[in-house]
Amino acid sequence: MLELENLDWQKIIRHLSSYATSGAAKDILLKTQPLENAPAALAHFQVIVHAQSLLAHGERPFMESLDLYHSWFQRIEKQAQLKPLELKDIRLFFIEADTLRRVLKLSPTHWSESIFKQMFDSKPPLSAIDHLITPQAEIRVDASETLYNLYNEKKTQIHKIQSALNSIVKSNTNDNMLQDKFVTNREGRWVIPVKSGMRHELSGIIHATSTSKQTVFMEPQEVVPLNNQLKRIEAEIEEEIENLLNQMSQYLYSLADEIQKTKELMLECDACFAQAQFSTTLGAKPIQFTSDTIFIDNVRHPLMLINGEKVIPNSVRLNSQDRILLLSGPNAGGKTVLMKSFGLAAQMARCGLPICADETSTMPFFKNLIVAVGDTQSVDSHLSTFVGHLKTLNAACAFQGPESLVLIDEICGSTDPEEGSALARGFIQHYAKNHIYAVITSHLGPLKTGWTESSGVINGSMEYNHQTGTSTYHFIRGVPGQSLAFSTAQRIGVHPDVYRFAQDYLSPETRKRFDTLEEIEKAKEQIGQLRNELKEKILETEKEKLALKKKWLEFEEQKDEKIKEEVLRVKALLMDESQKTNVQKLFNDPERRSQIVLDFPEVIKSSQKEEHLTLDRFIKTFPPGSMVYVSSLQKDAIVQSAPNKQGDVQILAGSMRLSVSWVDLKPPKKAANPLTKRTFQTQVFVDTADKGDTLDVRGKNVQTAIEELEKFLDKAATQRQDRVRVIHGHGSEALKKSIRSHLSRSSYVTRWTSSVESNGDDGVTLISIALD
Repeated sequence: MLELENLDWQKIIRHLSSYATSGAAKDILLKTQPLENAPAALAHFQVIVHAQSLLAHGERPFMESLDLYHSWFQRIEKQAQLKPLELKDIRLFFIEADTLRRVLKLSPTHWSESIFKQMFDSKPPLSAIDHLITPQAEIRVDASETLYNLYNEKKTQIHKIQSALNSIVKSNTNDNMLQDKFVTNREGRWVIPVKSGMRHELSGIIHATSTSKQTVFMEPQEVVPLNNQLKRIEAEIEEEIENLLNQMSQYLYSLADEIQKTKELMLECDACFAQAQFSTTLGAKPIQFTSDTIFIDNVRHPLMLINGEKVIPNSVRLNSQDRILLLSGPNAGGKTVLMKSFGLAAQMARCGLPICADETSTMPFFKNLIVAVGDTQSVDSHLSTFVGHLKTLNAACAFQGPESLVLIDEICGSTDPEEGSALARGFIQHYAKNHIYAVITSHLGPLKTGWTESSGVINGSMEYNHQTGTSTYHFIRGVPGQSLAFSTAQRIGVHPDVYRFAQDYLSPETRKRFDTLEEIEKAKEQIGQLRNELKEKILETEKEKLALKKKWLEFEEQKDEKIKEEVLRVKALLMDESQKTNVQKLFNDPERRSQIVLDFPEVIKSSQKEEHLTLDRFIKTFPPGSMVYVSSLQKDAIVQSAPNKQGDVQILAGSMRLSVSWVDLKPPKKAANPLTKRTFQTQVFVDTADKGDTLDVRGKNVQTAIEELEKFLDKAATQRQDRVRVIHGHGSEALKKSIRSHLSRSSYVTRWTSSVESNGDDGVTLISIALD
């Protein structure tokens, strides 16, 4: 019986799911379940750590295309003809898959390499789709040589029709028949506007009438054959497009298994990256599993961290001798928060999620987790709060061994205190006999005493400041806490008679227990004072550490100055005219030169090993468009320009454009979506070294580029080179389209395809030469 909702578990996993970029991954994370065993959880810890190392590079692969996956993949499986809009969605899927493969290579680990090897290379199908459609899902004019020729033929035919119609429109003999002198298109036919009353004066076909009925749009008889020819060309264009779409659909059908496998891997990665971001945000750490010891070091409630609340970390230690922690203390003292933090740490660990505690923490892998927190009454089942509570406690009696954990808030607290205390003690003793772990909170006085060292029960309480009347939320192990009902009544000003009458009703046993607890509270206050003194000592030590660090930095600065002085002195010595000859001889003698190097001050030799971020390195690392962190703003921004002569860089931070020095910019704090620029335009990273099989025409106009390309192909054919490439880049795509259109008609070329080198870019075309 898992009442995880009362443990805030659903709130935690809802927040976890918000880090996913696809709806499918969100659904998986919302159904997070415990893993099979400790090795599986440890393995998943490592996967999350590996994912965190990848995210540390500042890029988070997005998987938004997975939300559209089902609609187009089922059509691939049915071998249906894919439409251009579906190809656009598939293109985004391939881009995201390719981006994921690229990010996986940033920090090679066993996990990332395994995912990379299992994913298929999406660059070839991505290149094929880019050759067929534009990023806006329009069929490219040059998708094939046939299509290119048909479009040119259509353009020529339209020009012929318009010329014929223009001659009719401009003819003076037709002025009285025309409503206006222009040429237009109706129902796919080129027509001219004719006055409705004059339509019988002109031989032709009426295709439409104006709203006012004053004008009819007629196709003159002499252009009917031309329009018919145009319709034939358009039909052939549609047929060629259908053929191309069918070919593409069949090609993608052949890749169906690889696509499905890659989709599953992308979904897995999206969930893992979400868990990694979640863990990084909370400062969660992986832990080790033990068989019989619990040590949760500086545990924190994850929901409080999510909400930005102040959190007091606490450490809890249990073992085979002290398996059951009985927490007591005043209301709103932090007992339930500590118990929930403990329980959430156990639940997260068995689900393979790092916990909100230090990585020195250890615990068993809990196969059973029973939670009795909150109101368990049920009107439908006719269960009162107490009956529902007892059913949960009784269910816990069935479990045995250290792999079971019971969390109970206010055990047997909603009934008669004497009977409730007896029942509670009976349950606790049974749990102790079964050797399970438990964290139990209670206000019941009789439960706070009477436990022997061999009982397996250890008391604990939350510290309370009697002077201020507030809780400090610090956990103290080994001592029970007072509920402080009487102290609270006095503090808030309850009438003295009420307070006096209440004291008279206390039994002698209760009075004696109060006296004992008061002594314990005094001891707890002394412990608190000692802890505060220890904190002050730690702060003093930190101050001394900072002072030493400051002195060390000052020493480093002085060292640098000494280095500069020494270097200047050596330079002055070498440039002394009177010693030039001796210096020349000196450096021509290998043995004497080696001795000089050995005699150099150690501080100079060690400084030669240091590396600093230079301006050139900054320019290469953070080109315009890169994300950077601006220390003065404490937020990420986008680089807008290269550094100017003064070293200032233009940045965009939200809606603000600023100019800051390049030395103030650091790597970004937030992972960015690397697809922002790739979806509609992918960058090119091509080796442009001077090679005999490569022609670079970037920056040239179309005519010049085509002339150089033809010479290049002629030379390649003469030298019997069967494979060459031409680098044209992206730009406005005009140069790329012209080159590929020319290649489609060239007698030298048997086949050409988009390059899939580097980042899957389309800025290079690979060419196969026809050799006799």
